[in-house]
Amino acid sequence: MDIYNKKLPTIRQLQYFIAICEMHSFRAAADKLGVSQPPLSVQIKELEDKLQVSLFLRNSHNMVLTKEGEKFKSQALEVLNSLCQSVDKIKSCQGNKVMLGMTKTLCFDFIPFFKKFLANFNDSIQLYQHDYTSKELLLELQKGNLDFAVVSDFASRNQQENSMLIYQEPLILVLPESHPCSQQDYVDLNDVTDLPLFWFKAHLNKTFYAQCESVFKTLNHPLIRRAERPDTLSMLLDIALGKGMMLLPQSMTQAKIDGVVYKKLISTQTSKLYIDIYLVWRNNLHTNLIYEQIINYFKLL
Repeated sequence: MDIYNKKLPTIRQLQYFIAICEMHSFRAAADKLGVSQPPLSVQIKELEDKLQVSLFLRNSHNMVLTKEGEKFKSQALEVLNSLCQSVDKIKSCQGNKVMLGMTKTLCFDFIPFFKKFLANFNDSIQLYQHDYTSKELLLELQKGNLDFAVVSDFASRNQQENSMLIYQEPLILVLPESHPCSQQDYVDLNDVTDLPLFWFKAHLNKTFYAQCESVFKTLNHPLIRRAERPDTLSMLLDIALGKGMMLLPQSMTQAKIDGVVYKKLISTQTSKLYIDIYLVWRNNLHTNLIYEQIINYFKLL
């Protein structure tokens, strides 16, 4: 059998096909898979072209499998189940799980594609449970205590082959509900310079500090700074009393405090006020299937 030259279906096409069979709907299958409907339809069309058959009968009310579709369903399930078993066997032979550390700067539970990543690799990854900053995680990486780290202050100029920019987290303005701008959908920092900004010292993150300063310097009036408190809750309570404002990563704006509102900045400011997130891995990381899958997951975003 010619397994090299034939135009064979992809694994993704088989997965999409089985999802539609189970959900009896293109839209429901797309929701289950976490994709939009158009690319799902494209993949099924390509699958039907490769097989040279119609797999579904469609009309405005329902969708059923053709005779050929029914036969291919059982074959596709057999291929996917066999592949899953092979992957599980390979994983079980690798011994220890991949050790991953994630910076406490962000709340990754509220970033959808990170949640999906952790769900996809749940059987292969062990999360480093220490509540560490990015600098602390990079040190643990150097010691060999981590295989991968997701960090926020890994300057792009230091980026090497063992790192990759994977995400940019926008900053959200935290205001007192009593402030006039709290009623706006998007806020211009020029309109809130009457409030002091809780802010950190430059030495804590020179690159990010300079990035933000380049925006602050364009404002019509200088921002008044207040020293950042050790805990976010104390600052939020002060903001509720009208004593200041904050800029927080979007994923960290889940706390509901009376008297506090979270507002997006205008586009010219939010396009420059963000946190770069990098995936970094050990220099001496030996290549294996799981490591490659983790790196490729973020490459394909």
